[in-house]
Amino acid sequence: MSDNNKKKTGGKTINFAERKKAISNKQSEQNPQKGIINDNRVIQYDINKMREQINQQTKNKKSKFQNFSGLHPLWVKAVYLIILILFIILVASKLTNNFGIVNKNSIPDKFIYQTSKLTDNETTKYEALIDTSIKKYVNSNGELDVVTTSIHKNDKYIYANGYFIYPDDSDRIYFDAKIESEKISSIVVNGYELLK
Repeated sequence: MSDNNKKKTGGKTINFAERKKAISNKQSEQNPQKGIINDNRVIQYDINKMREQINQQTKNKKSKFQNFSGLHPLWVKAVYLIILILFIILVASKLTNNFGIVNKNSIPDKFIYQTSKLTDNETTKYEALIDTSIKKYVNSNGELDVVTTSIHKNDKYIYANGYFIYPDDSDRIYFDAKIESEKISSIVVNGYELLK
């Protein structure tokens, strides 16, 4: 087999030590010596390469915008548009205070005098109505003592306040009542609405 190898290589053997020395000499010739100061030559930047980088950056910026406009279906864009319009309407209405404001046309320019006093018959009727309602909605073992301290009307509404006392207790528990159309629409005791 060694004869075959010699024929292929031409009978020459490769001296690796010499080959390594030749390569290192070649590299040392190419590298500048450490003691030599490099001259300050300006290396010109390739303008074509610079243009290519700028074009690549603008393509990336365009592609971000195109991703939104091109990848989403039409109905997704419509939903985003509707949400945006609703948000703008809500902000505008909040700034202009259009929701829940009293229409100035409904408030008269000048209020007229109306009496707030009730007749004696009306007072007794509404006091009895309040008495039966409080006794109906307040849990008690015995009879409650209900006292109406003040009662007045404002157009079709009757407002009353007072207190009641439990049979074996001396503490007064205050209430406010509102009557509308001959029926009690609200009784508030210690912040609790009894009619729900």
